[in-house]
Amino acid sequence: MLDRLDPAIASLERAVAGQYVLEKEIGRGGMGIVFLANDVQLERSVAIKTLPLHLAADAQVRSRFLREARTAGALSHPNIVPIYVAAERDGVVYFVMRYIAGESLADRIARLGTISARETVVLLRQLASALGQAHAHGVVHRDIKAENVLLEGESLRAMLTDFGIARLAETKALTATGTVLGTVQYMSPEQVNGDTLDGRSDLYSLGVLAFHMLAGSFPFERRSASAILVAHVNAKPPRMQDVAPSAPPELCAIVDRLLLKSRDERFADGAAVQRALDAVPEFVEGAVHSVVVVETPKAEVPTVMSSDDAQEVWARAAELQANTGMYTPPPTFTLPSDARVLVTKGYDSTLVRSAAVDAGIDAKYVERALDERKRSAPALVVAGPQLLKKVNRFIGAPLKLDYECTIDGELREDGFEEIADEVRRLLGEMVTVSAVGRTLTITTALAAARQGTNMRRLQVTVSSRNGRTTLRGNEDLGQQAMSWFVGLTMGVGFTGGTAVLGAIMGTTHNPLLGFGAMGATLISAFSTARFMFRRTSRKRDVELREVMEKLVLKAREYVVHPVALPQAISDPPT
Repeated sequence: MLDRLDPAIASLERAVAGQYVLEKEIGRGGMGIVFLANDVQLERSVAIKTLPLHLAADAQVRSRFLREARTAGALSHPNIVPIYVAAERDGVVYFVMRYIAGESLADRIARLGTISARETVVLLRQLASALGQAHAHGVVHRDIKAENVLLEGESLRAMLTDFGIARLAETKALTATGTVLGTVQYMSPEQVNGDTLDGRSDLYSLGVLAFHMLAGSFPFERRSASAILVAHVNAKPPRMQDVAPSAPPELCAIVDRLLLKSRDERFADGAAVQRALDAVPEFVEGAVHSVVVVETPKAEVPTVMSSDDAQEVWARAAELQANTGMYTPPPTFTLPSDARVLVTKGYDSTLVRSAAVDAGIDAKYVERALDERKRSAPALVVAGPQLLKKVNRFIGAPLKLDYECTIDGELREDGFEEIADEVRRLLGEMVTVSAVGRTLTITTALAAARQGTNMRRLQVTVSSRNGRTTLRGNEDLGQQAMSWFVGLTMGVGFTGGTAVLGAIMGTTHNPLLGFGAMGATLISAFSTARFMFRRTSRKRDVELREVMEKLVLKAREYVVHPVALPQAISDPPT
């Protein structure tokens, strides 16, 4: 039952009167109160979050609350709780979101003690996907914790909520209350230090959450909030494998990497975390090393889709329209009686559109549902022919690196310029750009100080024609190999070996001992050179792959789908 004498509840009821009826309070914390309510017009359950009165009295906090809620409301992802309305009335600020019938992850951990490795991988993968989508839109969550992960019904689908609300807490002093203590358990070192945050801060918090799920405790268990904050910056967390010995080593390694102090040493983004989780044996059996899946926010509408995909598009379009208070279409749809199935046993997207419109869904909601479906379409960044060649054991690493990806659709003219700018930003170097027809070539042109005297030989080409866009990136490491092997082996090994030979001959006059010591010096220098080159090659491989992934994301924002020619159709098989 609601305590209608509570000023916060009374003021919220007045603000939403005629639209929503508050039913009960379902959560309360330092930064908000959440109520279960009934949407009078659409006759559905919703959740309404409002600021406590002491915060709502601050005009700056109210403005930020609304701004963050509206920013989060623009996100659309199956693992992010959708926000329907964000408003301010009579000094009361609130937002209305989908009501998730189920427990929070915090409740589940409290009830079970720990979460199984398999369930942990599944939940982490969903959350990494949600964070990847948010970070791609410039939104940092800032308050990843078990309390902000809701588990939907029996499916246990993870739904992330409270995007950006933690930003409000930055203007308030931390105290040792239960709510704030629960939050500081998840704070990244850069968040504690007050540095500018990016998505990698959320990934650190995700690592804390993963640790909590597997161990039933936090990496830093201390008696006070201040002690926990100090530990986040200075203390080394326990190894996940030591705390949860039954968990797969691959999963433990992922958690350990997420909890690294330096953001540069963690995973680059949510997509990288997903790829690592895909390789955990308890989640999938086997993994293709040369293929990288990038879940991109943009993709073109396919010409053909399966019946299941069509039903999903119709259901989502109906939900979007229902959220506006307009006519709610039936939950299932039927294609026109004269519609034919394509030879691929799929449905032409134009038929999917027309069937939805005939059922009473406004065309704009159909287009939005199709657009959401496009975003989940993966693009494949694959290793090129150079990386697939057998590595020379003498050298120990590839001399040439290459990755490529082909996506549907052709780049707009401004897309070529955007990709060139993105390469400059990602590499942080001077580049030379040339274009011939619909092919763009970008090469590094100036040696960077961090690379010593070696000029980097990296090239990115973008070719867009015949309805497709192909991106290729390659780097020649021949100069780096020569620098290490010649410089160390000849410069250090031979020179040092000669000096050792002379010293031994001068003291012992034993040529066998002298040449043996010289050979040992040469072998040691060569081994060091091989190790250093392998490390350089691995580092450049990771960097090139990540550059290509980001370029794919950028390219998908600027591709346009050519008008498809009529396709042959036939009667469905009997």
